Amino acid sequence: MEKKASVLNLPEVARAQFKKNFIKTAICELRFPALLEFESKPPTQLQKELRKEFPHYERQQAVNIGDVNEKEIKHVLKSKKGEWLIAIRSYSIAVQTDRYTHFAEFSDMVKYTVNKALPFLDTDFFTRVGLRYVNEVCIEDGELLGWINDDLIAPIVHGVYGTVSRYIQEVRGATKSGQFTFRHGIAGLEEGKENIYLVDFDFYNANVQADDVIPMISNFNKEAFRFFQWAMGAKAQERLGKPMIPEDK
Repeated sequence: MEKKASVLNLPEVARAQFKKNFIKTAICELRFPALLEFESKPPTQLQKELRKEFPHYERQQAVNIGDVNEKEIKHVLKSKKGEWLIAIRSYSIAVQTDRYTHFAEFSDMVKYTVNKALPFLDTDFFTRVGLRYVNEVCIEDGELLGWINDDLIAPIVHGVYGTVSRYIQEVRGATKSGQFTFRHGIAGLEEGKENIYLVDFDFYNANVQADDVIPMISNFNKEAFRFFQWAMGAKAQERLGKPMIPEDK
């Protein structure tokens, strides 16, 4: 008899906003059925709609290396101070910030972007909706023990692998709201981040109606917060400081 699959199971925690956070990058990516016109020319009308909040424009080119090299065009819109950006491809639009404060602000920016973009995307659903938080925990005292949940770092702190130059693990599974990919570890000397522990949460789901985007990423955020709290050790919790206000969304 086939065993029934289970979902991510983490302790319930009181959600809150902290004075500090470890979030290096927060991204919400919305994929849609590809628009061929975005491959051949810039999304001019969409750029005009977003211009007030995102006045700076850059055209970037990424090369995918595989059996065939393909050059992919990405249109990047940046806010006045550069703390927010929107990346537009022929199949996706993503909202990103490297100065994350709290979810309400982030959610409002995603909602603003979706409302402005939908008329130009010719779709009422997204093929994939994802919310990703890339955290970088600085191991300030050089001792990993106490910063990260013991269950995640046991092989390192117990010397199972000896002295490691790189330690990255990836876990994939299901949640009540969709799917998740969890990456954690030490990037290593080659990344120039020998004192940084990476804690990377990516929650996503497929075929999401446009009206369900904000409720869905709100659920993802709640699951990400529980996951984050579980992954942190006592030292990291102390570094975050006392909760400032409850995080209601």
